Amino acid sequence: MKKVLVVLAFAFLGNQAFAQTNEIEMFQSIFKVEKKALLMDFLKLSEEDATAFWPVYEAFEADRQELAKKRIALIYKYAEEYETLDAEQADELAMESFKIRAAHEKLHKSYYKKVKKAVGAIRAAQCIQFERFIDNEIDNQVNSNMPLIGEFN
Repeated sequence: MKKVLVVLAFAFLGNQAFAQTNEIEMFQSIFKVEKKALLMDFLKLSEEDATAFWPVYEAFEADRQELAKKRIALIYKYAEEYETLDAEQADELAMESFKIRAAHEKLHKSYYKKVKKAVGAIRAAQCIQFERFIDNEIDNQVNSNMPLIGEFN
């Protein structure tokens, strides 16, 4: 799990060069491989369940990565505007973060239903539990390394 967190820290908190689309995609690819290995170990799916599960999960990952790109862009926007942040910018950032969080929750709910249909409620719940664990770790890393508005002004 620590290996994943190191990758996440670099993916979200690296220098400005990582804002480039191809580099973000590279980190997402590395993260995806590491995360999939952890999930495989956690779920211990039978061959039959794996055949049903992985295509659904791959679709989930593609959709999740699009949301991750939006979140990364929002983090960089916050960093760029931090020193001169006004009320309008703060409101725009907050509203965008609400949209991303709502879309993320909607994504989890949608794919929970799809995974449940493919491999049952227990596996679907395990998958969402795993995803939320990863999401919480990402949130913890980002929040512990991002200054609060006005903290350094």
